[in-house]
Amino acid sequence: MSEATTTNSFRTRLASHMFNDTTLPPVAYMAFGDGGHTLQPDGTSVVKAADANRTTLYNELLRKSLAGLIQEDSLSLTATGRIENTDLIGQTISEAALLDSDFNMLGFRNFAPKVKEADETYDIKIKLKF
Repeated sequence: MSEATTTNSFRTRLASHMFNDTTLPPVAYMAFGDGGHTLQPDGTSVVKAADANRTTLYNELLRKSLAGLIQEDSLSLTATGRIENTDLIGQTISEAALLDSDFNMLGFRNFAPKVKEADETYDIKIKLKF
């Protein structure tokens, strides 16, 4: 499990919530994509650096309701997204994001690309720290 990069847009919504007592939608979805890496001329991949100003994945392929959400400590939450064996067969997955119920991106992480095989189910966990 890796810690996610919290987006600046989510931090802005948190600050507004504290100041204006606005409602924050709950964490509800995980999006998966294939744009979290750059393929080099020699065939290797380099994971893209985190940019907290992002509001979307580089290339979203799938969005699903969370498979799980826990609070391991008082300053974080850990979400689990599941890619089923029938999802994204043959696709290269290298990015994931937490989304609220209004589809705002709260945090994301990029990782080494993984080709999704038909007989595999992936659970991707990302931790969002506050």
